[in-house]
Amino acid sequence: MALVVRLRDEAVLNVEEELPLTEADREAKVIRAAWVWLGCKARYRSIRLRVVWVQTDKEVLRLVTNLGPEELTAAEVALLYKQRWQIELFFRRVKCILGCRHWLAESPQGVAIEIYLALIAALLLQLYTGQAPNRRMMELIQFYLLGVATLEELWAGVERERAQLARRKKS
Repeated sequence: MALVVRLRDEAVLNVEEELPLTEADREAKVIRAAWVWLGCKARYRSIRLRVVWVQTDKEVLRLVTNLGPEELTAAEVALLYKQRWQIELFFRRVKCILGCRHWLAESPQGVAIEIYLALIAALLLQLYTGQAPNRRMMELIQFYLLGVATLEELWAGVERERAQLARRKKS
């Protein structure tokens, strides 16, 4: 499993080997890269990790990865960390849309299908209504799929959402 995380300032680093930087690394504001061991005592040392130092407008970030430069360049480590917030927001949105309380499926493949279907439904609803679907709208879809709500009730809910959006845009 690959990881890219920010290292706290008080973490103890034991540099084993400095790594060369490419021009692309320097353009990504990478100022240093090295193989290190974390920990102040030999018995508490981590596995061998790579640290990438990135200069931001405010500070120098120390980013740790378990992947070597041949798998993930220092510039890619910096970009991946920079994009982390968008990734977090995506997963938060998926959790909010799905509710994540009860899965209909019991296997990993079934859960994957549920997630894909929910994302497809959410995208279609967003295209139709012009706004991201809320949790109630997704619950209405789930009720329809479970046979609790009729197609007419589902459609009426979609139309209500669309009308609310139109009223909000006018005001």
